[in-house]
Amino acid sequence: MTRQEEVIYLAGIIDGEGHFYKPDTVNGRGEHHRYSRIVVSQKDKRLLIWIKARFGGSISTRKDGYSLWTLQGKKAEELARNLQPYMIVKDTQIKRII
Repeated sequence: MTRQEEVIYLAGIIDGEGHFYKPDTVNGRGEHHRYSRIVVSQKDKRLLIWIKARFGGSISTRKDGYSLWTLQGKKAEELARNLQPYMIVKDTQIKRII
């Protein structure tokens, strides 16, 4: 699979199982920051391992059995710019972080 094909495949995954957002977070000193994030939620962790191997980020597991792949900051914004032409359902949501 070429890099462009991987990006297109990821766009389809995010359209169905993911989201883009930019939450307001507070650090230990009380400073507010907004970091762009891309998140994909899945029961089957194999897909998230594939995504992490190709695009970076981190994987965490929730108590309900779902796992989350997360990419944040500048890397999320850069990836979002590459994904944008292929987004259908989340085309408006992606604009929040780029």
